[in-house]
Amino acid sequence: MIAMRWRSFLNLIALAVMLPVLSLRFIGTGSGYRFRMTIEVDTPSGPWAGTSVYEVRAFYRLGINPEGKNHVWDVRGEALMVDLPNGATLFALLKTGNIHGDLAGMSMLALDPAFRNDVVESARRLARRKNVLESAEIAPAEYPIIAVFGDTADPSSIRRVLPADFSAAFGPGHAVKSVAIHLTRDRVTKGIGKRLPWLINFQKIRRKLRFRAEGIPLGDFKRLFSTEIR
Repeated sequence: MIAMRWRSFLNLIALAVMLPVLSLRFIGTGSGYRFRMTIEVDTPSGPWAGTSVYEVRAFYRLGINPEGKNHVWDVRGEALMVDLPNGATLFALLKTGNIHGDLAGMSMLALDPAFRNDVVESARRLARRKNVLESAEIAPAEYPIIAVFGDTADPSSIRRVLPADFSAAFGPGHAVKSVAIHLTRDRVTKGIGKRLPWLINFQKIRRKLRFRAEGIPLGDFKRLFSTEIR
């Protein structure tokens, strides 16, 4: 009986310690916004385009840095696809080649003139539509990573395509015409699993795959294409 009371007492102490920690782990409720990205490609048959909607959320989390907080953010969505008239499909991944590394930094840099690497404050301004742009074109240096598969059924056939190499990759007359984004309240795009069904079971098959793709970060390959497939 005494032992049970002692354990109950220790559990209460642990709960009293953990509750403040859990409640203060995240500072504030954070902010979020959605944007639609559209990529237009020139082809010998005229311009072809694809579009996809993404959501960015950012918040402060308690940290051990001098200010006592860290910037934390997340991007939801799926790779944008452009089906070209020659039968190839262009995939714009959820990572970029720029210094910020993902679509959150890309969108903030394009839409928020006051962006100075504080993703939480920028997300707040964009969520409130306060002193920001509703739409913007993305500079080539900030483009998402663009890739193509030799065979969409074979993830190891992926390769990166730089905008300057479009004609070599897709044939003469192909070029990126524009990459544009605009704020929206539309739902986050889903459905890439129908086009790349191996994504659903990628964790099971990844051990059998040994491949490298220059310029494409393979560490979390599945999340290059979707955050919506668990």
